[in-house]
Amino acid sequence: MTRIVALLLLLSATSIAVVLPLGCSRPAASSPGVVHGEATFQNRPMAGGLVVFVPNVDRGCAGKMYTATIAADGQYQLAEGAKLIIPGWYRVALADPTDWYGSEWSLAFPMALRRPDLSGIEREVKPGQDHHFDFRIELAAR
Repeated sequence: MTRIVALLLLLSATSIAVVLPLGCSRPAASSPGVVHGEATFQNRPMAGGLVVFVPNVDRGCAGKMYTATIAADGQYQLAEGAKLIIPGWYRVALADPTDWYGSEWSLAFPMALRRPDLSGIEREVKPGQDHHFDFRIELAAR
């Protein structure tokens, strides 16, 4: 009896492991997409910051999140294996560079942008397409 329970638990765990990496709701024939672009804050490249794409479960997307470090010129490319991302809807978060911490730039950077559930930024990755998503954050002068 104990062996049967152990086998069922193992099969359940294996099924979960197989289902989770599949990503968002999509036809099996869908091919991954490429995601890249530029991230700036107040017209300044966010060099050393992060772009984070988190699957939007409210839109039927599940799976892993993707991150990219922003280059000195503000460019980023989400990379996973061959730099391809599973299609579906993603919530996006932006993290300001660590060398900004304590500076006027970090103090002005909107806290909500650091959280994908609060940023209000969503993007759809379509099968087999090259996506150029720019994130240009500009705050009005006070």
